[in-house]
Amino acid sequence: MSETARSTVWDRFPGGRVMVRGIRINRLAVRALKSATAGLVLAIVAAGAADNVDLPDELQLLVSQLDIASYFPMVANFANPITAFVLWTLPINALFYGPLVFAYLSWGAYRGRVDLLPPRDSLASAPTAPSAEAGVPSFPGARQGVSPVSTEVLKGQMHDRAAQVGLSPFLGGLQAANSITAEPLTEHGESHPAALAWKRLLSDHWEVAAIERLTRGKRKSRPVYRLRGPHGETVIAKRCREDKAQVERMIYQELMPRVLLPSLKFYGLLEDPGTEFCWLFLEDVAVEPYSPKLAHHRALAGGWLGEVHVASLSTNLQGRLPSREPGYYLGSLRSSRAILVDHLDHNTAMVPDDSEVFGKVVADFNMAETHWSEIEEICAVMPRTLVHGDFVAKNVRVRTGSASRTLLVFDWEFAGWGVPAADLAQFGEPEHLVNPDLGIYCSVLKRVEPRLSLGEIQAVAACGSLFRLVDVTGWAIGYLRFGSRDHLVKTVETLRSYEPALAKALEILKGVLA
Repeated sequence: MSETARSTVWDRFPGGRVMVRGIRINRLAVRALKSATAGLVLAIVAAGAADNVDLPDELQLLVSQLDIASYFPMVANFANPITAFVLWTLPINALFYGPLVFAYLSWGAYRGRVDLLPPRDSLASAPTAPSAEAGVPSFPGARQGVSPVSTEVLKGQMHDRAAQVGLSPFLGGLQAANSITAEPLTEHGESHPAALAWKRLLSDHWEVAAIERLTRGKRKSRPVYRLRGPHGETVIAKRCREDKAQVERMIYQELMPRVLLPSLKFYGLLEDPGTEFCWLFLEDVAVEPYSPKLAHHRALAGGWLGEVHVASLSTNLQGRLPSREPGYYLGSLRSSRAILVDHLDHNTAMVPDDSEVFGKVVADFNMAETHWSEIEEICAVMPRTLVHGDFVAKNVRVRTGSASRTLLVFDWEFAGWGVPAADLAQFGEPEHLVNPDLGIYCSVLKRVEPRLSLGEIQAVAACGSLFRLVDVTGWAIGYLRFGSRDHLVKTVETLRSYEPALAKALEILKGVLA
């Protein structure tokens, strides 16, 4: 190696930090060490590239510092450029940066093993007792106590973390292609808003030892948490808008006690001071997911839905819940169609594919409106009852007991009063509806409406499929904005998946009307 090249190499690593001069070491051993170190770094880089995964910023920085291209002029001065490059220039960089890469990877592995929250001993004690001055609302009826979960429930909670998340009754939108995992929290349990609300509501019960977030992304302002106690106790904490929270409270406190079927325990509601939100606390249960493909699950759903509708007839909820009459869905249809037409006429960011999807939905809505008077006539035969409003598989779970199975239903945020057609809807994709057994539902409802026939209920269910699609289309259109096409993509893709089901629901409805 020339003296100029040698000095260039050493200038990059001042102070002899890489090699120790003056010590005679076997040349073959030195070269082997250099090559092995270089291979380690190159393997890490190659693995990241092969998996098509973005390397961490720190590793990208290390790779960029290798600056391989700058060494070619220097290597050209060597007697054997290839040997000099492989055994000298690149290994020197590898020896310098290799320990840093190793330290980075080790720290990442360590962080993955850190506990979610501090030990229980570090949690605050002696929480403040609830009072009217503290902003704790009072509701009719005795406060329900919090009892420890059963041994069977605890066993279920000790399963694999992913299994726990999959079985949680508050994970919205679970799909095979895009399953959601629980998001661990790093903040201290005693200072978390959900933990503070739990202490204020039920100060005489267990303290929060750990918190697990069950929702992410689209529900940032309405998160759902699982709170864990020191001895395995668990409860679900759900943050939602005050108007929605009051609807859920009415259902759990006033209606469900009238239904002669098991239901989730409602522990209480607490206002979130200074906001328009509330905290709801509900039972956390280890149960199996609902599948509309299983006949016994659909039978459970048909019986449960019939019992709830019958029980709701003896309540005074009618004037306290939003309307779910056919006119409500017609108004939603017209509003959504007006927004779609406005974007078709004025949104310059749309491409032909976007216009085609919007045009199909508008045409389907036009067809539906032409039959609306007939739809209202079909729905007139049904008694007006409580309507869940979002009766889909993700909001339903099945609890298996020693002798029988029971259905557990939650997320009543969209509940209303009117014709229960949407809850009876009978198709699967893309909404993964419950598809309750209409025969069993009819047998239960005949206790109060003996004149109803199964054929009439099936016709109402056909209307309900259309109502459901009008609802979900309206929710998707709520994301539309003028501007760049980025504001269109989400809605376009959602409507693209809904439109075939909307067209199919119209065909079924026209067959019923024929």
